[in-house]
Amino acid sequence: MEEESSGFIHSSSDRYYYYPTYSSEEEEEEEEEDDDDDEDHRTKSRKHAPILEEGEDRISTLPDSVLLTILSFLPTQEAIKTGVLSKRWAYLWTSVPSLSFELEDYHSDGYYSKRFDDFTSAVDRMDDFISAVDHTLLLHTASKLTSFSVRFKYRTNLKAHLDLWVLFATTATVNQLSLDLFLRHIDLEGYQLPQHLYANEFVSKFNFSYCKIFPNGLLHWSSLKHLCIGQSALCDDVIREVLMGSPRLESLELHDCWDFIRLDIVSESLRKLVIDSYVIDMLEGDVRELELEIVAPKIHFLEILGNFEKIKCRIKDVSALVEAKLDFDMRKSHTYYFEDDYHAEYIKKYYEEEEGYKEYQDIVRDVLDSVHHVKKLTIGNWCLMIVSIMSEKYLPSPLSKCQCLTIETKMEKWSLPGIGILLRSSPYVETLNIDFPSSLSCTPLKFLVSKYEKVNHWKSKEIYFKFLLGCLKSIKIEFLRIHTKEFFFLVQFLLKNAKVLEKMVITEALPMQNPTRNMLLKFLRVAQKLLSFPRSFPHAVVMFQYL
Repeated sequence: MEEESSGFIHSSSDRYYYYPTYSSEEEEEEEEEDDDDDEDHRTKSRKHAPILEEGEDRISTLPDSVLLTILSFLPTQEAIKTGVLSKRWAYLWTSVPSLSFELEDYHSDGYYSKRFDDFTSAVDRMDDFISAVDHTLLLHTASKLTSFSVRFKYRTNLKAHLDLWVLFATTATVNQLSLDLFLRHIDLEGYQLPQHLYANEFVSKFNFSYCKIFPNGLLHWSSLKHLCIGQSALCDDVIREVLMGSPRLESLELHDCWDFIRLDIVSESLRKLVIDSYVIDMLEGDVRELELEIVAPKIHFLEILGNFEKIKCRIKDVSALVEAKLDFDMRKSHTYYFEDDYHAEYIKKYYEEEEGYKEYQDIVRDVLDSVHHVKKLTIGNWCLMIVSIMSEKYLPSPLSKCQCLTIETKMEKWSLPGIGILLRSSPYVETLNIDFPSSLSCTPLKFLVSKYEKVNHWKSKEIYFKFLLGCLKSIKIEFLRIHTKEFFFLVQFLLKNAKVLEKMVITEALPMQNPTRNMLLKFLRVAQKLLSFPRSFPHAVVMFQYL
């Protein structure tokens, strides 16, 4: 390693940035070097690495271009700290084309104690963070940025700083821009995007949250391909302007947004649409009924996720759709609209019992009918529960043409009616995945659990589908508790009725890191029981991945 340099750390506890310093003697030595070599130090790559002996520093002999690529994968504060390694590394970070800044524990406010020479003072974490980012951008020298991201809790008095950071990034023709902000109080104003950002020709991936979009003129994002908006008010006109001004947009994600009631996607380039929750408590009028319409005839991939409380989601036109994921819930937190405890309890009970779900059966059925033509379909836990209710009420599920069906469920007994009706209505399925839900699963309805006590329900004539699994070739089942009777029943049923099954893989959702001998014996017994089940296709392979 070359001779170490001295320097200072900006921020508490060596938390953020290292800035090197040199003595006057060292500076004179540097000046004596060839001016051209010193000028090109940051950008010139070393063409030939010297032959090194064992124990020598091999990393520092790499070309600058390679080292800059490595540093670009680090958070900026970590990349800057490499300046302590040697003179060569001291300013290398200033040419890194990727900058990312995150305030640690950015969800919390407060101060920390910072020790000075002979006293201790309380320092605002945010002030420290802002100063560090400003200082870093002042020293940064790369003419072009591949990515620029900031993540912190926004305050309205920080707008001027954030405006300068955004201007810095756009001046450097940044390719990927992320403003991941957070507001402690939702009623506070979010960050208003600067007007110059609406006429950007370089950003291809833009991600922002808690921001306000108010373009004064026409929006022009000619290179934008991926746009992700979170926690922001988006009226129909704003979405229309974004789509019209982004001719190359391929992916649009809306997370916890509000105010729009119709998504009319007229874009010829958009292929992926993700709608994750609809924040109804932002809306005026509290419990007003709304209907969200999705008209997107060109998209290939659609995800409807999260909570759509009191919002009727209708899919009008998705004729080109290839893959759909329906993992939404329409019953979250109905009590906070009512200060009166009696009405709150009444509404809560209404949405947990049978009567509260009559209005949702038609909605889920219509959504399933709208995506009946897709090749890949994923059904989330709450939608599965609605389908189970439809089964109990003898309501048919729309016939599906999907070839790959994924069902997210904890495999409780109330899940089986829904799984049964989905399989019965999907005669073309070749691949079946039963996945453990990634999000918190919904509480099952009391009336549904009480009405479905035995797995013999599957054998009743209403849902008998012995000959409808003629295309199923591959099955993957993922569970936390594989020993439930519902799990064994499902595996046995599929092995017995899948006529052309080639492979069944059974795996644990959370594999054990250090399994005990008793755990292994338990898994062995389960495997032996599963292997004893008769198979319609004798050459079907059953695989176990418990660990």
